[in-house]
Amino acid sequence: MRSALGQSKFIDIAEAIMEQIIEGALAPGDKVPSVRETAMKMGVTPNTAANAHAQLRDLGIIESVHGSGSIVQPDALKICRSHIYKKFIDRELPVVLRRIRMLGLSDEKVMKLLNAVAASDENGDKQ
Repeated sequence: MRSALGQSKFIDIAEAIMEQIIEGALAPGDKVPSVRETAMKMGVTPNTAANAHAQLRDLGIIESVHGSGSIVQPDALKICRSHIYKKFIDRELPVVLRRIRMLGLSDEKVMKLLNAVAASDENGDKQ
């Protein structure tokens, strides 16, 4: 199964967990939801959720503790930020730039839009 960005669903799930770590919902030492819980919450098969957990383990973000599940590692926040930053620069920003060029938006208009979205986000509004 592929997501809108053309990547495997298990990568989307792993990145959703990374975002929880970046946002502070999961901190170093916290227990990560089990494969079964992840599968149910995300509406995927346990195998897909297991692949997401394996991806997180391979990156050093979580560690399996026999009999206790998986826990968030001390360097998880740094690793997650680095991973999401690289994805943003490599995959997402080029799409945004192509769209800006396609629409013929000036630098000034782009800055105004960014500032408006940032102000809206700071006020708790979601666009």
